Parts: sequence; structure tokens; C-alpha cells
Amino acid sequence: MIVPITSADGKATKDYVLVELQGRVESLTGEETKEIGVLLSADQEGKTLQLTIGYHQLEGKRTLLKKPLAILGKSVGAVATGGGTSYEVLGVIRSSYLFKTRPRALISKPGSVPAR
Repeated sequence: MIVPITSADGKATKDYVLVELQGRVESLTGEETKEIGVLLSADQEGKTLQLTIGYHQLEGKRTLLKKPLAILGKSVGAVATGGGTSYEVLGVIRSSYLFKTRPRALISKPGSVPAR
């Protein structure tokens, strides 16, 4: 059975993608930013991907999740059913971008070549 997921205003929900990385992404400046790199697709269907973060390039693939994940928003307070807690579906995650290989260095830092 297919159940359409809609938000409280009756519109279709937004689709999101889960990005899976091995390791951590740390900011060297300590500033929060919404942009961490550049994501490119190597083919028309978007099955193979390249993510460039600084001087590192990761290769990955797009996979569909076996079970979609819902992104929920919590509302507490004046609800028509008696002032309880309610949840609203904000979006759905149906696919993920999986980067499971080690990053490839695009360039090396000056002076990093060992002396012979």
C-alpha cells in the first residue's frame, strides 16, 4: 500500500538526501558554515559522485534506502486535541550519498616532500 506523505498545509513534503562520510569533517577556522565542499555527478543518472572538500576528493555512489526516513518537527502547546505534543513531517529522506573510500589528495602542502 502506498501512503502519500503531506505536510500540515496539504502540500507534498520536501525530499532530502543523507550524506554518509567515513570520519569527521572539522572546520579549521572555527566558524560555522553551511557549505563544506563541491558535489559533482560523473554521469547523467547521478549514480557516481565526487565530493571535493578543500584539497581532498572523495568518490562515492548514490543508493536508495530500504526504508525511507522521516524528518519530524515537534510542536508543544495549543493543539486542537487538548494541548499535547504533536509532530509534523517536514521532509523525507529516500536516498543517501555514500562515500566509503579514503579521500584522495589533490595537491600536497609545500615542503611535505621528504628529503633524500
